[in-house]
Amino acid sequence: MKQQGAWTRWKNAVERKVTWAELWKAEPHRIKFLIQAVYDVLPSPSNLHTWGIAETPACPLCSKRGTLEHILSCCTGALGDGRYRWRHDQVLKTIAEAISTGLEWAKQVRPSKKSIAFVRAGDKPTPVRRTSSAGILMSARDWQVLVDLEHQLKFPSHIVVTTLQPDIVLVSESTKQAVLLELTVPWEDRLEEAFERKLSKYARLVSDCHQAGWRARCFPVEVGCRGFAARSLARAFSTLGIEGERKRRAIRSITERGGRMSTSVGRIQR
Repeated sequence: MKQQGAWTRWKNAVERKVTWAELWKAEPHRIKFLIQAVYDVLPSPSNLHTWGIAETPACPLCSKRGTLEHILSCCTGALGDGRYRWRHDQVLKTIAEAISTGLEWAKQVRPSKKSIAFVRAGDKPTPVRRTSSAGILMSARDWQVLVDLEHQLKFPSHIVVTTLQPDIVLVSESTKQAVLLELTVPWEDRLEEAFERKLSKYARLVSDCHQAGWRARCFPVEVGCRGFAARSLARAFSTLGIEGERKRRAIRSITERGGRMSTSVGRIQR
């Protein structure tokens, strides 16, 4: 019960709803993987040994205990072979596509001009309700999106010289803004831990950007290796200005890609 009920402790994961339309369109093995992965009843070496089907619970790549967490997140053999990096980059591509789409939408939409509220003589002005911010993407027209695929991204040296390589960097030269996004694909039980670790890692870089006269922000985002997005991803999209159906569609696409890639990683290692 402790193993199969671990999903109830995912406080930082976005609730994932699977509609009937998605069920009809989805491949059977994808639905099977999603359900069995949530309850940790996939045929991992550890589970097969517990069920009396396999003689050893050892991982075929590194000989450590092959739990589902180990197979999808912690195997040094899979890490060395680049399997986790491949999955990470596939998810990163989908996030970058969502941001690029949001950027194109922001370029086409101009914020409405402030209206003047006239007040009759002797009347008191009524307080105006403040609407939420349109988002960072609406604050400039010259955003450039840099994506770190296969360790190719170099942080713009005219801002700060650093060896750090954020996964996505958005730069606006006209407004001197820089936005950093750093993706982690952890075990769902460690979403918050991954967020805090990456926030601390890039705190110095953000501070250096501020000292150089740039307004910088860092958004660590997480997509669990079983296909559940963290709330940090939803917050980052909202702050950028990707809201409503566009945000829901983006998160759905990202989680679907993450789960699909983990299915491949798990199948390779069994």
